[in-house]
Amino acid sequence: MSSVRNRLTRRISSPNWGWNELDPIGSSKSKFFRQAVRSPFEHQAQSEVMSGAQWLLCADGEWPPESVWKPLSERCGVIIGVDGGTDAAISRNIAVNLATGDFDSITDTEVERIALPDQNSSDLEKTLQYAAENGAETVEVVGVEGGEIDHQLAAFAALIEAPPELDIHLHMSEHVVMRCLDELEVALPEGTKLSLFAFTACANVSISGVEFPLEEEPLAFSTRGLHNVALGGPIHIQSDGALVVVISGH
Repeated sequence: MSSVRNRLTRRISSPNWGWNELDPIGSSKSKFFRQAVRSPFEHQAQSEVMSGAQWLLCADGEWPPESVWKPLSERCGVIIGVDGGTDAAISRNIAVNLATGDFDSITDTEVERIALPDQNSSDLEKTLQYAAENGAETVEVVGVEGGEIDHQLAAFAALIEAPPELDIHLHMSEHVVMRCLDELEVALPEGTKLSLFAFTACANVSISGVEFPLEEEPLAFSTRGLHNVALGGPIHIQSDGALVVVISGH
């Protein structure tokens, strides 16, 4: 196992948008703090979490429903507009702390800007790196759906390439997407759909608590991990490579 662990326990009370609070354990940061969260869709910071440790990144794609982004915008200590996502956030009356990127897609002139000019990386990837370097621990991301297919794929690539100490959740209209770099434990109600996709070569992948388990089996970027089903209770995932985990919100 790597020194950075990606192991969380999450309890979801309903396959729709109502989710109970839960207590993550065993994450890369759990030895430093405990954080009560509503779900991968909504996180509630406690006093133990340093101010600004939970960030919201607003990108310029399609956004999930207001029932998802509004609670996040109220709870996150730092809100960043990722280039054109700054305008998208301001149009929703979200108080943006600063904007990042190369500013080729932003029109607002009032928000403080942090230039991240590297053209070899996407604005989202650069902003995740910036977040890690400036105290972020949990990062929620909205606005990464729709648009060109290459931009959608780039969002998943940014998730995988981001600093491993970050807990990252991409909030979609009907899904939440996270990564497993080592271990991940998720409690889901029976019948919840989830999928695994290997974004790096994986020689040993295990998943239990689902209809189609794996036990230390190789997994490539393929459809093999598509549409698994939770049996109800803990789901344990282990991998020696990088996995993207897609959980249905319905």
